[in-house]
Amino acid sequence: MSGLEQTSLPSAEWIPIRLYPRDSRFFVDWCHLRGLRLTEPFFDETIERCLRHPFSLLFRPQTPVESLLEPSGLEPSLRPRGFIFHLSRCGSTLVSQMLAALPRNVVLSEAGPIDSVLRAHLRVPGVTEAQRIDWLRGIVAALGRQRQAEEQHLFIKFDAWHVLELPLLQRAFPGVPWIFLYRDPVEIMASHQGHKGAHMLPGVLEPGLLGLGPEPLKTMTLEEYGARVLGRLCEAALSAWRERLSPALLVHYRQLPGAVLNSLPAHWGVDFTPEELERMREAALLDAKNPVLPFQDDTAVKQQTLKPAAREQVERWVRPPYEALEAARPPDAS
Repeated sequence: MSGLEQTSLPSAEWIPIRLYPRDSRFFVDWCHLRGLRLTEPFFDETIERCLRHPFSLLFRPQTPVESLLEPSGLEPSLRPRGFIFHLSRCGSTLVSQMLAALPRNVVLSEAGPIDSVLRAHLRVPGVTEAQRIDWLRGIVAALGRQRQAEEQHLFIKFDAWHVLELPLLQRAFPGVPWIFLYRDPVEIMASHQGHKGAHMLPGVLEPGLLGLGPEPLKTMTLEEYGARVLGRLCEAALSAWRERLSPALLVHYRQLPGAVLNSLPAHWGVDFTPEELERMREAALLDAKNPVLPFQDDTAVKQQTLKPAAREQVERWVRPPYEALEAARPPDAS
């Protein structure tokens, strides 16, 4: 039943859905996929669909995180082909949905277990960088196991704040090409104005990740906090771009969906057939977060609806690093 602890890894039909601490150790919670592909806009949506089935809900093996460190137990597993980092609300879900439209692509879109590993040292003191790297390799290998014969490529779309961990991820997966997606910060802030993402709410992310102390948060407005978060993410991406430890591309929202069909396949070292490119092009016609609806460009609306107080904070905290990204991005990157 749920909570049954075991030491051996479950077969490839199972996928890790949660990594959690217990008695100063970390454990992995597994769910039976029942043949489902990860095609929903977000990883958690597929898992929620799995857990509606009584078997997946009731039978969830749990293993120590150390069980992931035996590579032979996770074979066959796909090596990451490309990483997608983003500033939030700027087309990253569109990119992941276009990739997921092809059966030979496995796309991990903001998978919770990856976030748990990246922040493990903040939850349990004493977790080392070396442990996080080992656990990252293990959890990605478990998430990316080949479950269908046609699967060939693994892509990972990270949460917006994971760009802060890009140097660690490059040490864990050296040489994996990555992109950073971004957009005019006025439009991003306007999107969060209606429905804020988790990282835009004080207290969700540890202040240390953002270079903030706990005291300033008490007097900071939501508009200033959100703008400072976006500015910090831009700075982290720009710093990683300048270091260029692995192949990188800066991609602006206005280059989508063309970049996915033109420049990104070569960047990631994959070849798509004309039929596959057409299938991806068709996926781009739909709303990425709600694929039953057609896509509608909301750029003009977002530019007009941001409130003055938020716009002021955007210009102060986000505009300078955004303009630096624009200056660094090659004009022919699309």
